[in-house]
Amino acid sequence: MVIPCNVVEAIFKYIEASMPDFKARPQQVAMSQFIAACMRREEHQRMAVVEAPTGVGKTLAYLAGAIDVALENKKTLVISTATVNLQQQLLHKDLPQFVKATGKPLKVVQIKGRRRYMCPSKLVNLVSAANQHELTLDVDHKYQQAKRHAAAEKLHQQWDKNQWDGDRDSRTDAIDPLLWHDISTDSEGCAGKSCSKYHRCPYYLLRREMATANVLIANHDLVLSDADLGGGLVLPNPEEVLFIFDEAHNLPQKALDHAAKALNFAQLYQTTETADSVLKKLVKALVFRQHDFGFMLMELRRDLPSVITLLQQMETLLQSDDLVKSMVAGKLSEPRIYWQSPLVKALITPCHGLLQRANIIYKHYALFGKWIKDALETQEISNKVAEVLLPQVGTVQNIFGYLIDFMGLFLDEDKPDFPPNVRWLSIEKFAKETTLVINAGPMTAAYFLEKTLWNQAFGVVLTSATLRGLGLFQRFRSDCGLKRFDERHFLAVKSPFNYQTQATLSLPMMHHLPNENLVDWQQEVVEQLIAVIDSKEATLVLFTSKTVMDAVYKKLPFALAELVLLQGDLLSPKNMIVEHIRRTEAGEGSIIFGMDRFAEGVDLPGKLCSHVVITKLPFPVFTRPIEQAKQEWILRSGGQPFLSLSLPAVSIRLIQACGRLLRKETDSGRITILDRRLLTKGYGKQLLAHLPDYKII
Repeated sequence: MVIPCNVVEAIFKYIEASMPDFKARPQQVAMSQFIAACMRREEHQRMAVVEAPTGVGKTLAYLAGAIDVALENKKTLVISTATVNLQQQLLHKDLPQFVKATGKPLKVVQIKGRRRYMCPSKLVNLVSAANQHELTLDVDHKYQQAKRHAAAEKLHQQWDKNQWDGDRDSRTDAIDPLLWHDISTDSEGCAGKSCSKYHRCPYYLLRREMATANVLIANHDLVLSDADLGGGLVLPNPEEVLFIFDEAHNLPQKALDHAAKALNFAQLYQTTETADSVLKKLVKALVFRQHDFGFMLMELRRDLPSVITLLQQMETLLQSDDLVKSMVAGKLSEPRIYWQSPLVKALITPCHGLLQRANIIYKHYALFGKWIKDALETQEISNKVAEVLLPQVGTVQNIFGYLIDFMGLFLDEDKPDFPPNVRWLSIEKFAKETTLVINAGPMTAAYFLEKTLWNQAFGVVLTSATLRGLGLFQRFRSDCGLKRFDERHFLAVKSPFNYQTQATLSLPMMHHLPNENLVDWQQEVVEQLIAVIDSKEATLVLFTSKTVMDAVYKKLPFALAELVLLQGDLLSPKNMIVEHIRRTEAGEGSIIFGMDRFAEGVDLPGKLCSHVVITKLPFPVFTRPIEQAKQEWILRSGGQPFLSLSLPAVSIRLIQACGRLLRKETDSGRITILDRRLLTKGYGKQLLAHLPDYKII
């Protein structure tokens, strides 16, 4: 195919010729050209941040802008999304259409983490163990084991007969999480090519597909997990990747979740026991290397009991603390602990001891894993033995490696002019028991993203319908570690919609405020809903609180209430949408009462949604320790958390919520907002000014 000089315009001409109903929008072409220009810059400058409102057609835009750069430079295009729906749309609709229209030689593979796939070796071992005689007299335990083994046997038969591909997501039935954990694995517990099941392994079948693919579809969690582990474990090395992050507004929060680490006492006790029990087996299995690890055994027999002792010391310190007592009694949730506090000072010495031993244990078990894999290749150890030992050795290596990462955050001393790491406590369930957990994480994901992705990747495109708060990229830029990139890397594309003719925004004069008189405001919301909802119209009513949503629903007259699909009631959100579509297409009235889940990512075009009601401004509630720490840091630095955090966040959420109305250029309808702060507060006018140009009533 001969490509004219303007590559982007040429691609859109091919698409228009192939799809008669398609007409490239100016905004779409502008977005593509911007991405293409950014991706052709010098190393470490290939960054494009694009806000593209609904209707622009950003998927085709970023494909047209990035694909030739990736192909010319022999780089893999990795498209990362936040939702399964968008992944499926890319895989089954957008990319096949693009390939058909342009003739580009693309092979597309959806990639998921190793833990989403069954490990045949572990499944076979589990099924084999079911036939061994158990001496336990516990009837309930026997029943549970029999039930678990029956489930494992069923999975094995289905996989063995090619009735199941080993992908957890391809099943319609639920698999017990503990069973799945025992029949899936990670990289350290995997024998790789030396495994007897390698050629039929679901994960390695995918890897072989990946090797010849030039477009990979992933999700943010997988990309961030791979980056956190240094990159190149699941995905190609970042240097070989041109990343496109769609739905990128979710990225800072997801990155924070990955950057934070935890010390889970129950998990560490269990892992130390595993390390001790597998050590006895390793002595026998690796007898041919006994001259290599006499000193290692001596260290491990000293350090594994020391880990238990240090953990017990730390638990004793915690359990005698008033903060922990209040948390255990249910009076506090996720209390923060501070660097200068007596509790943290008391924990520092045992933590240093734990870190020292964790480094030794991690190093030795990593070497054991290597020796087992080497011995498999030289046939000094049988597949059967290796496939039992490797997962246990890998688990020990993983958990102690994770503990080392936690200590790096927890023991990092606060510095006066630098945002400190955040430390907090929690109580969690682990293996059916309640345990104390110490958490530590950075206040911002900026450094994590910059170090692991932006400084490593060949090129990056970040895009979403909402990246700006109050018309500025400032908050997203700061949260994502993009400060070194100037305005040449940022673009806000205008919407193709004619908002003045397509949508009206109604702001009824409410007498009560939700933050001042909740009960009277709720009653007023009921009255307004009765007045503004047309029972023949498909309506989406958005709430910020389930308590308020349920209270309003109970006060509705029966004729209106029977049309309502209530989130958290009988149907899942997915099935609520299915039922809403069925009702609407059958000409029946349908009203969805939903919360955050329905305020973004829900696509109800045309008559499926012609009225959106927003009951209250969606101000974020900062209850998580990292969010609270960020507010305090802004105050200490002389800033105002409301202006820096709350207002940009509510601006983005409000635009997203209003964006549920118009999904296509032929759509029309109305938005009603039942919060008079938009009219009476100074910030309300700011929020209104940055909404699309709806016709205001």
